Amino acid sequence: MTSDALIGSDVARAEDLPLLTGSAQFVADIDRPGQLWARVVRSPLAHARLSAIDITAAREHPEVVDVITAADIPQLRIPIRLPFAETPEANQILQPPLADDVVRYVGEPIALIVATTPFAAEDAAELVGLDFDELDPVVDVLEAEQLPAIHGQIGGNVVTRVPMRYGDVDSLFERADVVVRRQLRMHRHTGVPMETRGLVAEFDAEAGRLTVWGAAKVKHFNRAVLAQMLDLPVDAIRLVEVNVGGAFGVRGEFYPEDYLIPFAARRVGRPVKWIEDRYEHFIATNHAREQVHEIEVAATADGTLLAFRDRAWCDHGAYVRTQGILPALLPAMHLPGPYAWQGFEIESIGVITNKTPVGTYRAPGATEATFIRERALDVVARTLGLDPAELRRRNLVRAEAMPFMFDFGAAAPPLVYESGDFPGSFDQLLEHADYSGLRREQQARRQQGELVGVGVSTFVEVGAVGPYETAWIVPGENLYAVRVGIASVGQGIATTLGQIAAQELGVEFDEVTVEFHDTDTTPEGFGTFASRSTVLAGNAIALAARDFRMRAAEILGGDAGTVELRRRAGDLAAAGCRGEGTFEKENPSFSFGANLSLVAVDARTGAVTPLRHVVAFDVGRAVNPALVRGQLAGGAAQGIAGALYEDLPYDDQGQPLATSFVDYVMPTAADLPGVEVVVIEHPTPANPLGLKGAGEAGMTGAPAAVANAVADAISTATGEDRVTRLPLSPEEVHGLLAAEAMSFPDAASRIS
Repeated sequence: MTSDALIGSDVARAEDLPLLTGSAQFVADIDRPGQLWARVVRSPLAHARLSAIDITAAREHPEVVDVITAADIPQLRIPIRLPFAETPEANQILQPPLADDVVRYVGEPIALIVATTPFAAEDAAELVGLDFDELDPVVDVLEAEQLPAIHGQIGGNVVTRVPMRYGDVDSLFERADVVVRRQLRMHRHTGVPMETRGLVAEFDAEAGRLTVWGAAKVKHFNRAVLAQMLDLPVDAIRLVEVNVGGAFGVRGEFYPEDYLIPFAARRVGRPVKWIEDRYEHFIATNHAREQVHEIEVAATADGTLLAFRDRAWCDHGAYVRTQGILPALLPAMHLPGPYAWQGFEIESIGVITNKTPVGTYRAPGATEATFIRERALDVVARTLGLDPAELRRRNLVRAEAMPFMFDFGAAAPPLVYESGDFPGSFDQLLEHADYSGLRREQQARRQQGELVGVGVSTFVEVGAVGPYETAWIVPGENLYAVRVGIASVGQGIATTLGQIAAQELGVEFDEVTVEFHDTDTTPEGFGTFASRSTVLAGNAIALAARDFRMRAAEILGGDAGTVELRRRAGDLAAAGCRGEGTFEKENPSFSFGANLSLVAVDARTGAVTPLRHVVAFDVGRAVNPALVRGQLAGGAAQGIAGALYEDLPYDDQGQPLATSFVDYVMPTAADLPGVEVVVIEHPTPANPLGLKGAGEAGMTGAPAAVANAVADAISTATGEDRVTRLPLSPEEVHGLLAAEAMSFPDAASRIS
């Protein structure tokens, strides 16, 4: 394959050989000479005053080296990562590394045990005596606003209110022919990567240098925070990324352990290792998604969408973590979706509860908003007697309207959709799925007594978030090293960026190596989140390659456009040739996607079987179509799982009821259909390569499409659409079927 054909080609993943042969190194594989092990002592209660901690017995354990409590560390709080996600209230309720006087969720760290073996550390953790005075917990997201404050300093349990208003909403509702109202609930679940979190920290006292293995996602931000918290120069800290067994947004943020393990290593003068167990993961690593929305939609009799109002309560859990107010902000940004609304009014309220703190999980905010909006639109379609796909097609922003903007004036930054063909892309999904044929098949199966449903959803998703990335090209003896400040979380980013670099340099793919694992070799970067890595780093690499070619042409003689660089890395390294490029992006991009789901419902048990799922997404330009298809299929699988299986419920005392895979149900491959992917390419003018993000989009519309399909399956022709909450477990669906049978006895024969 020639280098000028690399972008757009299904190049095999460069990362796979070590993974397939077992030579890949994960954080659990890292061991250092003289290494000790850490175990976190966590709160067993959701809300209590911590009146005493007795560490005497733990200290006396023969294999214990140290026991660290809040009294041993400075009074610190873990900061918010993104400036636009801060509010004064949020900054007052950031999480400390260790609880001092009050614990606010089951799993909150109280002490750290450091011992010679992991087993001794776990045994000693059981010896720590904790004396509590229990306090009433705040558990229900709808009740939180009215209950006594969990954090007294903000005077209540509301951490933010995000208002958005566009157009004359009141007059639009007054002239509507149809107004539908629903209370809809998205449940709490999380990323649950195969590999739990872990860290190994080693402090070289003589050199004054700290090395931490196990970084992910946002290494450079975490290094800066750790330097500030430990009172060390930033360049005295080295963070090293090894292989990551899944991330999905929940891994790589700065958690209490990201401070505690390096602090312990520096304090005891020996390397310290910590590996989270699965129980800890379920109660300590970021949760996501839990929200309740009250939405009403106004439309005309011909199916024109006029306006909507939405009031949402978004659960942040017990503290505001590094994502700040994003759990409330991102749903508000995504609620308008791809439709040409004449007006809308949104109030998104972030509330605090006595549950594990909430962060971002693949397609955060977009997934929740899409479920809420697309469920409401199916109710509109049913009320008007319109096909759900036709209702959407009539209201999608037209291609000739691009760029399209919802302008809020001085109240807020505008929402800008840069490019794309939303109706055309939706039609591509429907044509691929043979939507009209599916509807005919559905009717035939219904006549045979089967409960079969078809659901669709459309969405826009924010991605390609700035502010910038810088890339450096440094030739070696045989290879061109491309250095960027992003991260690998399993998405094949080294392959994708290597394709861009090789094509832009005009060299073979095997002449390029992409380096991003070590903060010592990549001095800055904003990391991997919000589907930004390929867009930001890819364009920075393209600029760096052009800079490198110009400098190489001066050294080798010739023109920058035609100079031959194949197999010349060694010559250029000897000449000191380097390339650097920075790609800046002021505003994020929104991309269009759509989903279609076909499901069958067991009338006796309520069990839902996904039969077929199709996802379409506009990636702008697919650098590696095979990897794009894999990302979209994987995200859709997670979305289906979230809609039907995964759940993190709590009891009324704030005790988590799913702390292992016995209770937190995850589907196997046998439970999911093969996901069909339609890759759409409408290059954006917002960056030189025309790229849009793709890593999260498979998730975004999947729960909505599945929920719409289930509602379609269980609602009779005259029945009410009763699907208002996820997950659609067999128990939940069985209850909906029973309610349908009681309301419409003529349907009972199909539902009994």
